[in-house]
Amino acid sequence: MRLRIPKPPYTDDIAERLEKWKGGSILETPEIFEAFHIHPDLASRTGVLGAGFLAHGLMSKRDREIVIDRVTGKYGAEQEWSLHASIFGESVGLSEPQLDSTATGPSSAADLWPPEELQPMEAVDELAETTDLCDASWAFLRNRYDDKQIVEFIVLVGWYRTVSSMCNVLRIPSHPECRPFPEKTA
Repeated sequence: MRLRIPKPPYTDDIAERLEKWKGGSILETPEIFEAFHIHPDLASRTGVLGAGFLAHGLMSKRDREIVIDRVTGKYGAEQEWSLHASIFGESVGLSEPQLDSTATGPSSAADLWPPEELQPMEAVDELAETTDLCDASWAFLRNRYDDKQIVEFIVLVGWYRTVSSMCNVLRIPSHPECRPFPEKTA
């Protein structure tokens, strides 16, 4: 680990915040949650954004998870990908091969996805690589989402790129109780 990440016993305020972030989960506290609490004030602000996506998002839960899994998979953010794949993947009906392909590259597994689910992942890749969208990707998003959902899509990709950076820079591995990160093939 590159920085000293808070570990139990936590100070009372950090323990309380981490339990809130866990939302009742019985999993061992994810290291990415602890890592954000190196800077408790920042964690309190970012926690609102992260929780907002999960509890108050306007995109469908399945679309949201496909986007999050693709962003974190694309960037190799093992901990965040493993948490989302394990906790939310099955609940939104993603199969194991589909989940793996969000990390290894959806274009190599196009037969696993209907076009309306492959296209958001392609838009994620494009946005992640260029910070822009071509006219075809924009037209797809425009046809699929309303204005608020499009803004949510853009910010969701950016937020999970930030989370991915935290995981990668701090060398946070897959969560030990969650689905392992697949080997990249594409």
